Amino acid sequence: MSPSLAQYNRRQFSSALSYVLLIAGALLVIFPFIWMLLGSFKNIEESNRFPPTIWPESWHPENYAQAWNAPPSTLGRYLLNSTVIAVTGTTLQVLICTLAGYAFAMLRFRGREVLFLLVLATTMIPNEVTLIPNFVTIRRFPLLGGNDLFGAGGSGLYDTYIAIVLPGLAGAFNVFLLRQAFMTVPHEYWEAAQIDGCGSFGYLWRVMTPLTLPTLLTVAVFGFIGRWNGLLWPLIVTRSESLRPVQVAMTYYQTEFLTDYGTLMAASILVTLPIIVLFLLIQRQFISGVVSAGLKG
Repeated sequence: MSPSLAQYNRRQFSSALSYVLLIAGALLVIFPFIWMLLGSFKNIEESNRFPPTIWPESWHPENYAQAWNAPPSTLGRYLLNSTVIAVTGTTLQVLICTLAGYAFAMLRFRGREVLFLLVLATTMIPNEVTLIPNFVTIRRFPLLGGNDLFGAGGSGLYDTYIAIVLPGLAGAFNVFLLRQAFMTVPHEYWEAAQIDGCGSFGYLWRVMTPLTLPTLLTVAVFGFIGRWNGLLWPLIVTRSESLRPVQVAMTYYQTEFLTDYGTLMAASILVTLPIIVLFLLIQRQFISGVVSAGLKG
């Protein structure tokens, strides 16, 4: 066998092995979704059977109707709450993190690097550590919810949409992503904008924002998914069913003794669909934004 043929065979084997590993990895990732989809058509007896079966013996599409009407309110109400919370929180988060990232990337002020390191250090603090301080802040917010100037006498922001949305608006990781994206824009653009009479805010909205749109969409996706999947914090700061998001409603499908996994899987499909559609619409920009975050430090 000639050296060139042996080298060609090695390349072919390496390529085939890579495809096999990629396909195996893709199957591992997609299998839970296939299991969830097939499980959504099983009845309660079959869904609790052991050992479990992958393919339903009989199909029960009525599980989706039961899933829609099973919680205290219809699932549509909880989906609407999650949409309001996710859209509002994501919009405010993108706005605040954009301004913070722009300041750390473009503005020159004393202590900028130290302050940025302190912001990054907050990513090492577990969310559970901030639950009680955030709850106390929400409950004792002054001059709202019957509270006086010192935060006493009422409930503050408790049991409101604001209580769910407010914490986490300035995510350190998102500030980092946007700072990195802004730093990849050549400084000559700023000089040209100044010649045209453009100020800092005009440069941010007219030049930087269009150039870093993939990263902005990435931040928006992270924020939307995080708020759509929120469970513990909304459960703590709300008591009204009319305010609670869909993840809280998902807990109502489970009982102490027996869970109808068919209905639960059907509800999971309905809850997951908006996230899947969102990702499919902007997947290219999302991947581009994540990759570009590490181009310049």
